[in-house]
Amino acid sequence: MKLTCVSRELHPRHTFRISRGTRTEVRNVFVRLESDGIAGYGEASPNAFYDETWEGVTQKIEAARGFIEALDLQTVAGLEAAWGQLWELVAPSRAAQCALDVALWDWLARRRGVSVTELMWARKPEPVTTFCTIGLSSTEELATKMAEMRRFPRIKLKSDATASLRSLEYVRARATGLLAVDANCAWGAADLRALSQSLKKLGVTFIEQPYPPERDADLARARSVLPLMADESCLVEEDVPRVAPLYDGFNIKLVKCGGLTPARRMVLRGKVLKQTLMVGCMLESSALIAAGAVIAQRTSYADLDGAWLIGDDPFRGWQFADGILTPPAEPGLGVEPEAGLFEG
Repeated sequence: MKLTCVSRELHPRHTFRISRGTRTEVRNVFVRLESDGIAGYGEASPNAFYDETWEGVTQKIEAARGFIEALDLQTVAGLEAAWGQLWELVAPSRAAQCALDVALWDWLARRRGVSVTELMWARKPEPVTTFCTIGLSSTEELATKMAEMRRFPRIKLKSDATASLRSLEYVRARATGLLAVDANCAWGAADLRALSQSLKKLGVTFIEQPYPPERDADLARARSVLPLMADESCLVEEDVPRVAPLYDGFNIKLVKCGGLTPARRMVLRGKVLKQTLMVGCMLESSALIAAGAVIAQRTSYADLDGAWLIGDDPFRGWQFADGILTPPAEPGLGVEPEAGLFEG
């Protein structure tokens, strides 16, 4: 199995700000695995918040080259075994593990002539309604974004330590769909119960990660009247049983947990624990968004707007229109790279 690994800068269509800073570009890592005339594709979106860089991810993928090129992949069980063996080579980079794991799922499904959804869940993929995110915005930026998103069925707003309701009130007056708020760990000083009551009056569906992970134990005392979804507090599958008593649900991100293989297990474990599930993303191309859409087939919510938020997507895949992702007819993830991405 031939491995090709490249990195590429991606640029947001709008200035993208969250409580931890402004993103003017990201550099993601892409892999192609080729064997028997079939190519499978994967992606990592490294995030410095988790001590991941594109250079580090690339180095870890290269460290796994010998293993990948000798791999004889035949079954899903073999893929799951390979995921565990890969960790010994790429640790501590879950992002590197994600890129390789996603590419292996894509390759195996293409070889079988089915979609990854069919390979994983034994059913054809269905369209996915996704939240689309509004970062911290000036009044002018908010007006520009809402002109485009007015008819979107689900909108998520980022918040910061001020916990201001200004943007939410602006959006609520102009949109009729579901609203959610992502605090990105910034509300440690806020009165969560009072704030959640105000948000409920504005029709907010849930609050994502109000406190930093080290404050999880304080959530019970805070007594939010809205459901709470874990994000930074639930990175890998081992976190699921710990957060289940504290949160109403959790957000699964492939690049944090290590790909489709552990994400599938997180879904199954979460359902046993009666958790509300969401699959999310970073700023990502259509390659990793397509992988997230596979997990979205079994979750209540999806936040898979990463490719829509960037202006130079190097892949084509699931079609995005008015907040709905529609699956392609092609096998595997249904994605293809732009010409030249893996050359040079």
